[in-house]
Amino acid sequence: MQDPSGYAADSPARPRVASLTKYIPYAGIPHAGGQYALQHYAALAERFDVDAYAPSTQDNRDAMNALPDSVARAELISGTGPFRHGRFKLAADIDSVLRGSALNRSVQNEFMTDDTWVGHIENSGVVEFQWSETASLAPFVRERLPRMKTVIVAHDLITQRWSRLATGRKNPATRLAYSAAAELSRKRERQSLGAVDLVVVFSEKDASIARDIQPAANVHVVRPGLGGPELDAAPHRAAAPVVLFTGAMNRPDNYEGVLWFLAEVWPTVRSRVPGARFVIAGAQPPKHLSDRVAALSDVELTGYVDSLEPYYAEAAVFVSPIFTGAGVKFKTIDAMLRGVPIVSTAVGAEGVGSPDLYAGVHNDGPGFAAAVTAALLSPDGVAVDRAQQWASENFGFGQFRESLLELYSELLS
Repeated sequence: MQDPSGYAADSPARPRVASLTKYIPYAGIPHAGGQYALQHYAALAERFDVDAYAPSTQDNRDAMNALPDSVARAELISGTGPFRHGRFKLAADIDSVLRGSALNRSVQNEFMTDDTWVGHIENSGVVEFQWSETASLAPFVRERLPRMKTVIVAHDLITQRWSRLATGRKNPATRLAYSAAAELSRKRERQSLGAVDLVVVFSEKDASIARDIQPAANVHVVRPGLGGPELDAAPHRAAAPVVLFTGAMNRPDNYEGVLWFLAEVWPTVRSRVPGARFVIAGAQPPKHLSDRVAALSDVELTGYVDSLEPYYAEAAVFVSPIFTGAGVKFKTIDAMLRGVPIVSTAVGAEGVGSPDLYAGVHNDGPGFAAAVTAALLSPDGVAVDRAQQWASENFGFGQFRESLLELYSELLS
C-alpha cells in the first residue's frame, strides 16, 4: 500500500519519483525531449530516488545498457498482443492518434491489467508522466491510487501540434484529417490534465494552452535547464561562415523546415557569402532529404553524432526554420546558451525570449536570408553576449534544478 508520508519503505530518507516515460534517457540521446528528461532526472536525483518505466522499444532496450546515474531503477513494459515490444510501429501510431494521441494501446493494456506495475509505483511519493501521450495513464493511476501525488510533464500539448498541421495544409482532406486528430487529442488531453495534481509546462504560452484545454488544471511553468551543469558560458566566436541546424531528422517539423530553408533561403545566402557551409546535424534523416543534400556541395548532413558540441563550436549562425509542432524548441535554447547567433521563424523562437535576443525572426525566405547573411558578415557580438546571458539566467541548469525541486517538495509536503 502507499505510504502516506510519500517515502519508499526501503529508503526512508528519500522519497521516490516513479517516472512513466516514452523514452529512457542516456548521455547522447539524439532528440531534445530525451535530453530534457536526462536533465530532469539529474535535477530530481539530488533529493529523490528516480525510477523510470517505459515501453519496450528497441531504442529503450538499447538505453537500458547506458542508464544515467540519476536513475535508481528502470523497467520496460513489454505490452500485449501484436504490438508487443514495439512491433508494427506504424499501425500502433495510427491507433494512438485515433485514441487522442494516447500511449501505445499494447503498453497501456499491460500497465492497466498487470498489477505488477501498480505494485512498482504505489510506494512512490510522486508519479510523473513524461510527455502528453504517457499521461493517458493518469486517470487510471488516479483511480487505483487516489492518494498518490501525480504530475504531468508536458513537453508540448499535442492538440496544438495537430492544429498547426491542419492550418498549414492546403489539401482539404488532409486539413480535415489533422483537424479531427486535434479534436480527438483535445478530448484526451482534457481528461489527462484534469486527473493530476500538477501540470509542468516549459513556457507561458504552453501554460495558456493547457488552461484552455482544461481550465481546472494546476499549471506551473518550469523553464527547462539545458546544457547541463558543466556548460561553459564563455563568449563564442566562430571563424568560418558555417550555418548550423540540429534536430532529430525523422521528425517532419525538422526535415520540412530544413527543406524550406534549402529552397527559399540557402541559395541567396550562398550567393552573398562565398564559402558559406550549411551543416544539418541530426539522426535518421529521410531519404528524400539525403538525396537533396547529396546534390549540394556546400551542405553537410551528418546523421547521428555522439556530441553536438563540436558543431556548435564551429557554427557562426544557428537557424531554426520551424513552422509546425508545439512546445518550446530546445534547439533554439541550446544554441543561445552556447552563444551562437540565431535566425528563427516565429514558431522556432516561441517561448524563448523576445525578438531582440535573435539575429532575426522571419517567416519569409527573403527576410530570413537577409538576417542569416548579416549575421555571417557582421555579427553583433554585444547582442549575442546579451542573449547568452539571458539564456543562462533563464534556462541554465541551476535555476531549473531549484525550481523543479521546490515544486516537487511542495507537492509532497
